[in-house]
Amino acid sequence: MTRHLISTVATDHRCDRCHAPIIAALDDGIPARVDATPLRDRQAEIAALLDGKWTYVLTLNRHLIHRDASRITANTLTGTIHAEHKCTGPAQLTFDDLMNGAQ
Repeated sequence: MTRHLISTVATDHRCDRCHAPIIAALDDGIPARVDATPLRDRQAEIAALLDGKWTYVLTLNRHLIHRDASRITANTLTGTIHAEHKCTGPAQLTFDDLMNGAQ
């Protein structure tokens, strides 16, 4: 039995926590959420990778494709490059926070 991992067309959204504009899709069955603003150059992509964020190319047919080392080196996919969204919104309260009176 052959299994095919689903990739979906990327759609524009807002982050539920910080309300930043994001783009979301499935890439080979893995949810991908990226910042809507494309990275401006290779240095910005390197900075995102050093910050622990995956990078994706948003293709002309609106698919997000993860840029692993071989895809970054080959640089054959056309489209804009986006960093994985890391929410900068307020930290989620834990049960301990609530019990200790955090607001």
